[in-house]
Amino acid sequence: MTATQSTTLAAAAPVETTSDRKASPIPLSPDSLMWKDFGSQMFQIVLLQAFILQSAHPVIDAAVGKDKKYKHDPWGRARNSIALLWPIVYARPEKAIAMGKQLRELHRQIKGTDKNGQKYHALDPEAYSWVHMTGFDASVRMHEMFGSPLTAEQRKQAFAEWKQMGAMLGIIDKYIPQTEEEYWQEFNRILDERLAWGDVLDDLMDPLHYFHWPKPPHARYLPTVVWKIVMFPVSLMLYRITVATLPEKFRARFKLRYNALDKLFFRGFAGMVKLLYPLLPESKRYIPLARRAIEDARRHPEAYRYDPQAAEMAGS
Repeated sequence: MTATQSTTLAAAAPVETTSDRKASPIPLSPDSLMWKDFGSQMFQIVLLQAFILQSAHPVIDAAVGKDKKYKHDPWGRARNSIALLWPIVYARPEKAIAMGKQLRELHRQIKGTDKNGQKYHALDPEAYSWVHMTGFDASVRMHEMFGSPLTAEQRKQAFAEWKQMGAMLGIIDKYIPQTEEEYWQEFNRILDERLAWGDVLDDLMDPLHYFHWPKPPHARYLPTVVWKIVMFPVSLMLYRITVATLPEKFRARFKLRYNALDKLFFRGFAGMVKLLYPLLPESKRYIPLARRAIEDARRHPEAYRYDPQAAEMAGS
């Protein structure tokens, strides 16, 4: 779950205090759209562009660019992100709530001063909320590009669950849009006014970014030359997919090439996903952590029933 600019940081909003907090959030249930989408292999495709949008925020750029784990230890970073963020959705209620609190506390420690001398904090309300905001856009974009657009009712449900997930992450109501109209107003404001091309995007938007990744641990015996031969076309393909799935406004603002040939390539890729993804067995449609949780929820549905009143009384 997942995180030096050419422009200076705007004055950071005050970090949320303990007094801002409210009652314990309600975990997402196994019958939610979030459970269906968040751990799917298809969602992992649009996460590439979500990370670009996140990293273009000055606070995120400064925080993520400090150690550049996405570059020096990408497999470890991906593993840690899945272990920390995905259980907030795919876990039994008590663990999901605990993981949300743990993730927030870890962000409390991420702070410092950027290369321009501006202080930053990962719990800056705008930046912390922005990371979560990219998720709803990614979900809508995923259905439009690789499946069927959400119906009005599904979209309403997805937005309600997105707010519910925000509460699980510790984002209070005053820092999160309460209607979809407010959401898109804030989303576009940040796209227009706050995002900038910094050092992190210089790395992530290099067409050969993935070519430079080290071999994953399970492929350590694979000859390096073979790994490089495989990753060269893969890196170029992932770059084109990332550009294609980014918001049009973002591409235009930062002058990212997306010509007729690029559109043709992406149309073919999206068509292939639409055709083949539904044919996969369910076990292959989800990342392992999500698949295990889905199977557990089917075996033990009683473990996923959550009574917020009883939880409040137990915690008081």
